[in-house]
Amino acid sequence: MNILFLTPRDSKTNLGGVEGHVRLLTEESERRGHEVRELSLDEIDGFNKGQAFGYKGQALGSLGYKLKAWGYLWRHRDLFRWAGVIHIHDVFWWYTPFAIINKGLALLRQQGQALVSVTFHGWEGICPPKLSAVIQKRLASWLSNGTIGVGSFYRKWYGMEPDKIVWGVNSKINKGLAFEYKGQALRAKSGLVRRVVFLGRLEEVNGIEVVIEALRKFIGRKDSPLQAQRTVLYRFVFVGDGSYRREAEKFGKVTGMVNNPQKYLAEADVVITSSYMSMLETAAMGKPIIAIANNPLKEDYLDGHPLRNYIEICKNSGELIGRIASFQPRKDAILAAQRWALKQTPERLADVYEELWNLKLV
Repeated sequence: MNILFLTPRDSKTNLGGVEGHVRLLTEESERRGHEVRELSLDEIDGFNKGQAFGYKGQALGSLGYKLKAWGYLWRHRDLFRWAGVIHIHDVFWWYTPFAIINKGLALLRQQGQALVSVTFHGWEGICPPKLSAVIQKRLASWLSNGTIGVGSFYRKWYGMEPDKIVWGVNSKINKGLAFEYKGQALRAKSGLVRRVVFLGRLEEVNGIEVVIEALRKFIGRKDSPLQAQRTVLYRFVFVGDGSYRREAEKFGKVTGMVNNPQKYLAEADVVITSSYMSMLETAAMGKPIIAIANNPLKEDYLDGHPLRNYIEICKNSGELIGRIASFQPRKDAILAAQRWALKQTPERLADVYEELWNLKLV
């Protein structure tokens, strides 16, 4: 099968959850004998390539940028004729004119049109979602032949339900690094050292502002729950990058985007992470998780997750700092979460995609 992926950023040269998802899916699809090609927004003229985080070039919503994107796709129209499946990862707007044409030809009973499918990789970080975001997801669902959702919150917040649900993918490297949690911590001369790792983009969508607020309010204060633990020394590490980097650097080390977050997870006593891919990486390493639900959509995002019973959820800075100070992870919960995470393999992810494509092709 000839498969064309349309992606926000090149999965081979960028770091992030969507990129990791596409990269591992591509590798497994090629192993199964499919031919896979990828078109990404990175390749559009005038776009800032190689950014470790985010899009800092021309505004993605501007008409000028959209015209560049549509022109870029038109110049690669041969790939659309080549593909048996066109699968779009979170950038459906730039394929919309072609999808409308494709839908029209299908309604006219024309043969030879490629199957068009889409994966929704989460939400935009704004609660409630903007009307434009709701319309875009509904339009994408209607114009495509099949949909996959990362998570189960789309019906309530976007009024549409994907055909298939996935929860991310666990890279094979974790299988070699994962270990049974033993509840061990390092000892310093003055007492116990507890390492707290924040994993994910340093943006509000991951609750980083709640972490910064907690540290700003409670570090050094006499009434802080952390101050009561005079024999415990806390070390904070932020594994990620984003607009809150400067604030985070005031309270601990910021690594930026890294190829191997497992290196930092292996040293963590507790991990604060609130995105599906990061939660999966953390659980696979056998580490306890605190997640931040800073709005009602994020609550649903986390409540629907298979790991919900194995993670602690905080809604504000007060809850977070108290949870860090009193956190006593349950070994049985950590091991159960690890077993589930290690089953979310590229093979399992590719099975879901193939099931969707084969069903819709028939």
